[in-house]
Amino acid sequence: MIINSSKTDSNQEYEWETTPDYVPPHIKTLPKKQGFSIGKILRFQCMVVKGLLGFGLVEIGRFLKLVREGKIKLQKTADLGLAEGLKTLKKLDTIEDLDDFFQPWTSFDKPKVADSWNTDAEFGRERIYGINPAFIRKCKSSDLHSDGKFPVTDELISGLLPQGSSIAIELANNRLYISDYKILSDIITADIEDQLGKYPTAPVCLLHVNQQDQLMPLAIRLQQGKDFHDLKINPIFTPQSSPENWLTAKIAVASADIAYQGIVSHLMDTHLIVETFAVASYRQLSPQHILFQILKPHFFNTFAINEMARSIFLGHDGFFDVTGALGFTGSNELLRRAYTGSGKNYHGDPHIFYRRALPIALAERDIANLPNYYYRDDAWKIWEAIQNYVGQVLGLYYKSSTDLVNDPELQAWKNELVNPEIGRIQGLLPPEKSAQITGYLTELEDLIAIVTNIIFTATAQHSAVNFGQYEYASWVPNMPFATYQPFSDLLEEQKSTVKLVDRLPDRLQSFKQIVLVQTLSMPTPLSSESLLTMANPFKDKFARKVFQDFQNVKLRKIEDEIRQRNSSVEYPYVRLLPSNIGQSIAI
Repeated sequence: MIINSSKTDSNQEYEWETTPDYVPPHIKTLPKKQGFSIGKILRFQCMVVKGLLGFGLVEIGRFLKLVREGKIKLQKTADLGLAEGLKTLKKLDTIEDLDDFFQPWTSFDKPKVADSWNTDAEFGRERIYGINPAFIRKCKSSDLHSDGKFPVTDELISGLLPQGSSIAIELANNRLYISDYKILSDIITADIEDQLGKYPTAPVCLLHVNQQDQLMPLAIRLQQGKDFHDLKINPIFTPQSSPENWLTAKIAVASADIAYQGIVSHLMDTHLIVETFAVASYRQLSPQHILFQILKPHFFNTFAINEMARSIFLGHDGFFDVTGALGFTGSNELLRRAYTGSGKNYHGDPHIFYRRALPIALAERDIANLPNYYYRDDAWKIWEAIQNYVGQVLGLYYKSSTDLVNDPELQAWKNELVNPEIGRIQGLLPPEKSAQITGYLTELEDLIAIVTNIIFTATAQHSAVNFGQYEYASWVPNMPFATYQPFSDLLEEQKSTVKLVDRLPDRLQSFKQIVLVQTLSMPTPLSSESLLTMANPFKDKFARKVFQDFQNVKLRKIEDEIRQRNSSVEYPYVRLLPSNIGQSIAI
């Protein structure tokens, strides 16, 4: 039978904000008890202040060096050298200048990727190890159709496949994969690009699993859309292109990847979607309700961090506007496209909740045969452990469909989530389960599926796309937030006329990127407790025992298995170690 609960009315405290249809619904005003602790605020501030001090020391030292070298002549200035000093912030002469930020007197450790970022092996590895690991999919023959957007032929990649092989053979052997950023196509106009001084692309990248089971980039096209079918003005680059053009094409893909990661796979798919579930839970479930008890730990600090994200990232003059590739207009257009499946000259898939469940998402991307894909392997283990845990806890309280039907709080929670005027969750369950959306939620297995998906998204999926940001994006050329020169020189001539460094963020923009990704990568337990250390959320002794087994047996076993695997591989994947998975979206 259902636990006896006396629901307190928190609808006024947790009021829905009326949002545009392209933004997931969220809380109107942050309740006081949902704010950050003083300790966490101080940690935020300390990281920023240390970064500012380090940056100041770096720039003062660089300024004095230029004075000594005679490149800045103070005696010729009327402003004590202020203008000349500020000019240095805008100057990045070489990529090696970035080493200035990673010195003993700054707060930034130089990431390992700085030594290998420009290699094909590192580029391929990051498509499955990096901060957007759930994007790549298996290539289909239709992706490479001769009259399509990406007409890769055997002739084009001659000599890049094993001797005697072909595209058809590699497709049949599950050795070709693709990253397709079509959602970025025509997202801002050329006029807006020039106003921003930033030039995003909508690339498509073909990758090949070589004979050493390494995932390697094979072909890249920078733009998509009706105006870009002509190979003369939109060529396909390969490792046989000039080294500078090939590296520039890879940088364009990496920049598109972090633009998508920041707004879609990170902000929308985890932060904003989970908040919708959190608001409905606080509004419709009493503290004593078993569903509230199992979900509450996974909403820790989510309201607070999302309020910060909306004010600091999405608004005018926010990070996406100032440092991102798409600016304010493009960032919100990308959010619209990803959430609703529609936008200016764009039609795609909206956010469908059940399709984001790990088993379905992996099946749709068809990546079962992709070697060394540790995100997939580790995520499966975490998903199954969460599913088993959720099923055992909910099974203690729901013994039959009648128990579900007779739980008014559960039904009100579900109804608020799927209400097109309130929660707006599409596809809470698959279409064949639609009777439970319009009527009563009657099947325990379906409730388990929903709750498992919520918890996995708030914990493992968020950790997979968040905590590696410093590792991969603090070395700015590896994943620049934006590129600052148009690509017309490559697209029209197949010969670059722009220095590679001139396409990258300047010193000040690079510093902003480094500080941001350092802050967002604040690990457990500084940001939140991990799945291994979070407190037992239950009062009932039987539910407490289930949680103890989940944490101390199943998750500990997964931790040991991943560590054992990592000890024998060249590049350990640590994002989904249970000790590294935050209990919630708290950073």
